[in-house]
Amino acid sequence: MKLISQIIAVVLLGIIGGSVPGPVLTAVFTDVLNKGLKRSFIVVFKALIAEVLIAALVLLLFFSWNVPTIFFYIISIGGSIVLFLLAKQVWGIKEITGEKREIFSFPKLFLLTALNGTFWIFWITICVPMAFQLNQAVFGGYILFLLFFEIGWIIAVSILAYIFSKFRPLLLKKKLVSIVFKIFALLLIFFGLKLLWGSFIYFLE
Repeated sequence: MKLISQIIAVVLLGIIGGSVPGPVLTAVFTDVLNKGLKRSFIVVFKALIAEVLIAALVLLLFFSWNVPTIFFYIISIGGSIVLFLLAKQVWGIKEITGEKREIFSFPKLFLLTALNGTFWIFWITICVPMAFQLNQAVFGGYILFLLFFEIGWIIAVSILAYIFSKFRPLLLKKKLVSIVFKIFALLLIFFGLKLLWGSFIYFLE
């Protein structure tokens, strides 16, 4: 019973993680608007792979080396630059032409995840302790934690993408397209500035 409650808690944590507004969710919404719901799941899948790879690396690093906190704030600066570059691309979209240009490729999504210091801190301060508890309860608990967390994450992101897709016909009206993509670009800039601000505050302390 305790094991089941722990697994449910992990899935819920994944749902919360997938529901929190951020660069990846903005990327998914942008692709829903640009290419439709079905093709947006390609971005969801790429983001999932990127997150699994980085999350596995976090677990490995945490239990192998004593990584200083400053490391996460330094990589956040690189992450903000990636967000600004993506924002520039999204800002330039003025209409849906049906072309298959890819804004959020796997390397870009991987960089978004790998250079997101907040992601690392979230995993080390919240996820790693829960993974440790699950590992004490059952053999291979780390792997189970990663599996059920990502199940929760993909459930949340997929539901939000579906809900957003229902507004696509309205948002695709000629006069709204450019405005909506500019809003997405501003959101990416906001998340980039947020990363920079977090690093700035840390170095001031």
